[in-house]
Amino acid sequence: MEKLVEVSEGEVRIEFALNCKCRATVQLRSMNPNAPVAFKVQTSSPNKFLVNPPTGLIPPLSTATFQVILKPQSHLPRAYPRSPSDRFLIKTAEFVPSSSDSTHPDSLNEWFATRPYGFATWDIKLKVAFVGPVLLHDAVSRGDVDAVRNLIKRQRCVLGDLKPREAESLLRVATELVNPDDMVHLLLEAGLRIQQDNVKGDDEVHVASGNIAREEPHREEVEVLEQGEEVLEAARHGDVMQLESLLRRGVSVDYHDQYGLTAVHAAAIKGHKDVVLMLGEAGLDLECQDQEGHVPLHMAVQGGDIETVKVLVDKGVNLNAMNKRGATPLYMARVWGYDDICEFLISRGALSSSHAIFA
Repeated sequence: MEKLVEVSEGEVRIEFALNCKCRATVQLRSMNPNAPVAFKVQTSSPNKFLVNPPTGLIPPLSTATFQVILKPQSHLPRAYPRSPSDRFLIKTAEFVPSSSDSTHPDSLNEWFATRPYGFATWDIKLKVAFVGPVLLHDAVSRGDVDAVRNLIKRQRCVLGDLKPREAESLLRVATELVNPDDMVHLLLEAGLRIQQDNVKGDDEVHVASGNIAREEPHREEVEVLEQGEEVLEAARHGDVMQLESLLRRGVSVDYHDQYGLTAVHAAAIKGHKDVVLMLGEAGLDLECQDQEGHVPLHMAVQGGDIETVKVLVDKGVNLNAMNKRGATPLYMARVWGYDDICEFLISRGALSSSHAIFA
């Protein structure tokens, strides 16, 4: 039987939190140009999960979604990110109704149940992975480097979304481990950002006679800042059309945020190779460094997208660039377990003798 449906992800990824409902959305895309596709979702753990809707129809060559809801849990998962005991099965079939069949969910469920013996369905199996800052903090506190690595691989934004105090707390927990070096190094290489304290007096606010004696920024400076943030956001989301619009307006691509991240860093870690190429053609330095010494090639490796790595390498960037801790792109690829990227970098001349230092 030909494949009827594609699923957005190979597993259901749920951001876990204690004692509250946690949700994940799964998108199904019909591959059938001739008729609607009926789907039915079943779970191995009905006492833990709800599915809404459990059945549905996907119009020809269109998409539909369903939501997986984890009921409130009072304990952390026994295993994560991957949960070996939780699975979902999506049964799909071309919907050819009789005159009495309805598209109501209850009727679709009955439609599946009353199909004749030997009726063919295309089945998709989905595993469950739990992610999120709650589990990240637990894994760090236990010193489980593999769990931390796998959590970050599945949820790239988990470190970047932490508030400054949360990031500082996570780093403090890591440094208090018996053997902290591997954990601290992994978190920093994965993008944990610790905001440096301002130098005293640089940004002080002086109050006199009830007025704040800080000079207001010029309107032109505010506009440049806002435009730079637009470029960074467009690059982060892979929005080529928005970037083209900004470039036509003459907006500079040289903006960097408080951590020194530029638009090409943001595009590289997200695997937006077309954006990386566009920014390079617009004049942005493809070997620019953030505050920790990461060049875009470091970010592309961290993101795990070999095509973006190839784009940067083909542009002639330094394969052996080191960040401030001495980590090269090849070293980072080994830390993350990206064998295909390791092989590619070595084939293009990357040196394998470099060792990162922890400071």
